[in-house]
Amino acid sequence: MPSLTRICQLLEYIHRNIQEPLSLELLAEKSCWSRWQLQRVFQHETGFTVASYIRQLKLSQAAQLLLNSRERIIDIALATGFNSEISFTRAFKQHFSVTPKVYRQKGALTGVLQPLVLVQSNHTISKRFKLKDVRIETLPTFNAFGVQGEINGLLSEQPDFAHVVPSLWQTLDDLGGFDKSCNNMGLIDVRASGGEGNNLHYWAMASGQRHEEDEIFDFPEGFSHIQVPKQTYAVLKHEGPISDLSLSVEWFIFDWLPQSGYRGVDGIELERYPADFEPTAGDAVMEYWLPIQW
Repeated sequence: MPSLTRICQLLEYIHRNIQEPLSLELLAEKSCWSRWQLQRVFQHETGFTVASYIRQLKLSQAAQLLLNSRERIIDIALATGFNSEISFTRAFKQHFSVTPKVYRQKGALTGVLQPLVLVQSNHTISKRFKLKDVRIETLPTFNAFGVQGEINGLLSEQPDFAHVVPSLWQTLDDLGGFDKSCNNMGLIDVRASGGEGNNLHYWAMASGQRHEEDEIFDFPEGFSHIQVPKQTYAVLKHEGPISDLSLSVEWFIFDWLPQSGYRGVDGIELERYPADFEPTAGDAVMEYWLPIQW
């Protein structure tokens, strides 16, 4: 698709020059479109406006510098293209909901957008390319409960998750712990897998979670409890039927991670489903959270 190819070339230019002033006029000159046309095509192909994408990348770069360097906030502001500490602080708080100083004090990488990546859809009918965005989030420790079982995962020689996982969600529903009208979450504990992808602990979680300071709560018979430690995640949005999730996770691990600058860690992976999620729908959307560290 010519427009996507041209947008990818423009994205490469943006990524190479993210520390420079990048006006809409300049980017329109680099493309084949007028300013208005560029805005329209860019948002159609990426889901972002030009200004929003550049601003989020600059702020994400600043967030990483806040945590991984001792540079002064004013120096980080200037290095990421802001004219003053005041304008930087205003934009940073609007995006991250806290000031740069508080973000640095908290020490948790969260809300960080990664550069868009072009991937090819593995749909059996129509192989097409699409831009995917990955963001970085940090969650505090929380307690949760649900129905637990063992699966052989994506990297196993004999994967069985495709039929075991739906049966666990059905069991959760039978026990009265599944509420389709709420956000729901699956957990995959890979800490004891030994790297072969066998005997992974999977939880179909009852709706809701409790933070570390909450008391451990009673849960019904047939349910088990897990405490998820504080962890930083790379978050991928999966679009399409849940049966294709393994393809997205495979790309996430084998393609995105090696070139991301992050390192995967053996932790607890998350599947986050929105309310009224339809697992077989072609336009279904959910998120896969992969534990990482810098």
